Amino acid sequence: MPKIHIPVIGYKQGGRQMMTTAMSAVDLVSMVAKPEAWDPVKTTTHGNRPRDNNHMAGIVNYLETEEKFVLGAAVLYLNSKEAEFKPIPVPGVTTEIDAAQVGTLAIDIGAKFDIGDGQHRIGAYEKIVQSRDEDDPIIERLRTSGQPLIIVIEDDPKHRAQDFADLQRNVKAPTASMGQSMDRRQPINRELADLFDDVPLLQDRVEYFKDNPGKLSAKAFSFKTVRYVSGLLLVGNGYRSPATMDKAVNAHFEGDKSDPEKARATLKDFWTGLGELVRFADVVDGNVTVPELREATYLTSAGVLYAIAFAVHAIIADGKTSVSDAVRALDKVGFDRTTKTADIGPEDTIFAGNLVDPDTGKLVAGRTGWESAGALIFSAIATVVHGNEAVPTQTSTEAAASA
Repeated sequence: MPKIHIPVIGYKQGGRQMMTTAMSAVDLVSMVAKPEAWDPVKTTTHGNRPRDNNHMAGIVNYLETEEKFVLGAAVLYLNSKEAEFKPIPVPGVTTEIDAAQVGTLAIDIGAKFDIGDGQHRIGAYEKIVQSRDEDDPIIERLRTSGQPLIIVIEDDPKHRAQDFADLQRNVKAPTASMGQSMDRRQPINRELADLFDDVPLLQDRVEYFKDNPGKLSAKAFSFKTVRYVSGLLLVGNGYRSPATMDKAVNAHFEGDKSDPEKARATLKDFWTGLGELVRFADVVDGNVTVPELREATYLTSAGVLYAIAFAVHAIIADGKTSVSDAVRALDKVGFDRTTKTADIGPEDTIFAGNLVDPDTGKLVAGRTGWESAGALIFSAIATVVHGNEAVPTQTSTEAAASA
């Protein structure tokens, strides 16, 4: 049978023949079989999880907008009847003692790769290729770019499925804090990194490796928390999807309607003001350690910080109150931890029943909790800055976010 030959580097893992190579997206999509749904009863195909169309759309957008894109290797399968690895002696290259061998992969014409891992990446390529003309600049970019591949010769569909499970188990995803802090494409991440040098409270007190600093950690907040708090401050709580909220937050720094200087000033005034509150000021001045602050107050809790940002955003939405004045008013709010572990009421803490479980005294997570707490904080600081106790509604904060 006629064959096509692909240059590869061959190696073995677990006794199986594997190869690494790269193909252009345009060529690759024509050689891949349509993924089938995973069904543990079937014995003829290993199957895949259902496609996540939103995830695939995100990859499409990334490939279309980012010239210096990078995608990891996809894992593809062929069986031993349709493919064969053939080593090729290369002058000056020793292969007897090396794990890698230069060679070619001979594939029957008409054979299709079975996708083991990477269906969303390949699906994104396919969507772009099918929706654009051949002379489109994006198609040309994909044609001249290589998609890395790991090709495995494996006849058993169940073993192919096991590979997928093993690959997921043996890969550790970065924490949200680390991933976000490394992602310099999003303006808010760049802005925060620059802000940390200018705000005393944030200097050396932001945790990048964990999303929740430990009880004895010298770090006051995770990057994830600082980022979400900053987002709530800028756009409010009217966004349910992280991607939609990110878009709205980043629009403050890039785009036709952006006002980056105003947004930077808002963030700097907020975080600087927090550092000047009595409890945080003790930490900045070195009189109290972060673990001591964490033990004595709720101020390092992510939910409490979300509630504060939500309240401040609502207070400054009228354009009449400065961020600094709104934050200073927070000194009138009691953030001390209650020592009670049962029968906790509003007289013990403003967070009773929203962020603090009244039966146990433990902090609880959830949007409903911090939004309720934020409404109470808003009422408390509104009394100071406006002399009234208006409570922000979902509608008013959505309107403020779009203003």
